[in-house]
Amino acid sequence: MSTTALLSLELGPSVAFGDADTIDLEAVVITASPFVTSKEELVVPAGELTGESLRRSAESSLGATLSGEPGVRSTYYGPGAGRPVIRGFDGDRIRILNQGTDSFDVSQTSPDHGVSIEPLFAHDIEVVRGPASLLYGNAAIGGVVNVMGKELPRERALKPFAGQFETFYGSVSDEKSVGAAFQGGQGNFAWSLGFLDRQSNDFEIPGFAESLYQMEAEEHEHDHDHGEEEDHDHEEGEHEDEDHDEDHEEEEEPAFGVLENSFVDTRSGYVGLAWFGDRGSLAVSYSEYVSDYGVPGHAHAHEHEEEHEEGEEHEEEEHEEHDEEGVTIDLDQSRFALRGELIDPVDFLESLELDLTFGDYTHSELEGEEVGTVFERDGYELRLTGVHSPVGDFTGAFGFQAKVDDFSAVGEEAFIPSSETSQYGIFLMERLNQEWGAWEFGARLESVEIDPVDVSLEDSSFDTVNASAGLLRRLSENSVLSANLVYAERAPNASELYAFGPHVGTQSFEIGDVTLGKESSTSVDLSYRLTAGKITGEVTAFYSDFSDYVYLRFLDHEDAEEMYGELDTHGLNVYQATAVDAKFYGFEIDLRYHLLDEADRAMHLDLLYDQTRATNESFNTNLPRIPARRLGLRYEYAFGPWLWGAEGRWHDRASHLGPNQLPTDSYTLWGADARFRMHASDTATVDLFVVGTNLSDEEARPHTSFLKDLAPMPGRSFKLGVRTSF
Repeated sequence: MSTTALLSLELGPSVAFGDADTIDLEAVVITASPFVTSKEELVVPAGELTGESLRRSAESSLGATLSGEPGVRSTYYGPGAGRPVIRGFDGDRIRILNQGTDSFDVSQTSPDHGVSIEPLFAHDIEVVRGPASLLYGNAAIGGVVNVMGKELPRERALKPFAGQFETFYGSVSDEKSVGAAFQGGQGNFAWSLGFLDRQSNDFEIPGFAESLYQMEAEEHEHDHDHGEEEDHDHEEGEHEDEDHDEDHEEEEEPAFGVLENSFVDTRSGYVGLAWFGDRGSLAVSYSEYVSDYGVPGHAHAHEHEEEHEEGEEHEEEEHEEHDEEGVTIDLDQSRFALRGELIDPVDFLESLELDLTFGDYTHSELEGEEVGTVFERDGYELRLTGVHSPVGDFTGAFGFQAKVDDFSAVGEEAFIPSSETSQYGIFLMERLNQEWGAWEFGARLESVEIDPVDVSLEDSSFDTVNASAGLLRRLSENSVLSANLVYAERAPNASELYAFGPHVGTQSFEIGDVTLGKESSTSVDLSYRLTAGKITGEVTAFYSDFSDYVYLRFLDHEDAEEMYGELDTHGLNVYQATAVDAKFYGFEIDLRYHLLDEADRAMHLDLLYDQTRATNESFNTNLPRIPARRLGLRYEYAFGPWLWGAEGRWHDRASHLGPNQLPTDSYTLWGADARFRMHASDTATVDLFVVGTNLSDEEARPHTSFLKDLAPMPGRSFKLGVRTSF
């Protein structure tokens, strides 16, 4: 669970927490603003997962790691793939950054594609909730997640050699993980080095893999198809039908107790080097991320396709059996990053920062030993940001951003054509500081060009505009009110424009629309923050009004054939990229009550509540996969070498279903954790820890997941480990 005030127990309660009545807790966030780092001074809602909270929450996917933060859920496609969902936005509306630049993977194209970032290497993870396109471009219209890893040294080394080592075992999937991060340096030079190896088998689940609603829907579909087959067999004979029914019954044994094809095998490593001078620094890093993981639910989709084909070819006497090995993804990414900074380079600049990243990514989707589809993406991103010297009461920053990448997909599920995408943008942010607070203004101009490799497809180009106006009002020494108004535009991506074919990751046949225009939104965020005292935290309300919001609209087969002629949909439902008017609104509560803060003891209670509503105003329906409301409580007590925690999160039943969606039941996840710290020396510590999740072994299915009716979350699990720091 998020701790908005970010009370770090990393060093144990031997560190004084301050006066019992006035507890001043300040978080540092660098993603939301290039010149404001204090969270309490930000105009936009932002948070940070760091320290003990990050180590406790870290999972194999970025989405699962952040799913306990306010306003954040996961697309959850098993433990190997999970992308953050912020306020109901996912995919190409949430920008995933690695040290401030693109992660360079293809996770935005499909929920079964993993994010190529290792959460266990993160120093902290910053989340901006709401539009951040002014700083980070089109794909940040819903928010930004920035993973600040240990690859690029950002400050001089405190000693020649230091490091952290961690290993743990997870019971639910026989998970074994071992990793280490080392850093050091001397004088003006610093270095970093890290590696990780994680392996887990298929994980245990409380009951059936398929939900009751899925089973009922399949039974209804089977009864319907069986009735049609009986009519057909009445004319041509029933012998073949009887044999088919016997085979079908044998194939339909539902998975129970274990989620098949949910294994993960990940290896990752990095090396970094930095130089620091009196008026600047330069750092470079190289990292590799390799992951082989199973994709649960794909086999079910392929089976559905084959049943469809068998129905069309009923006259054949024999049918080939479905390949039981399922689908796996073999992912490989290499990434080079450079960061340079100049301090006071000229009279009118306080700092000038350059960030440059090159990424080379490929993954193969395997059906057994056979390669089905290969996705590749390579390119670069460059960011140049200058913070100008104060002009009267004005402070501000300006910058330039360029991102160019080549994308290709080759194989039977290559539903998106290969293309090159180029984005160039300039931005300006200004802050007018006042005694009572501050005004903030910003604007961005961006050009986007998408050039398909297929010459029969037209190129697409868009010019987008983003503008914002914000207010920060200090109500007292301990409370702040902020408001932010944003107008944002987003260009449609290659998938929304050109997709045509089966997309098994979403179990759909997707069709793009080259006539789509720019998506635009007007958004308002209003936040009230308590920065010190017995109660700290933040309460935020948000509202977004979209024009030409692009989503996948369900088409029945009659409409699809009328629009596109006869389609071989492989038995999948047909969805078309469609622009509609839409509204998103809701609120987030993230509070901490400090029960006890003394020199040797600390006790607090965290409260989390969030709720999002999203409607399709053009068709008077609900948008699909919007998070259900959630309530969470966490109790934490630290004394001496011990840290104890217990928590529960209740997820409500999804009551606002999109068209063609099955219901999602409510569930509650209970957890507990403990850590014991030993001091091996003045500078070395050893932590023994245990983390228990889903202690009631309850069936849990996130409503934000395409896979919710085929793959529940893991059952009861215990993680036992040791962590050293020296």
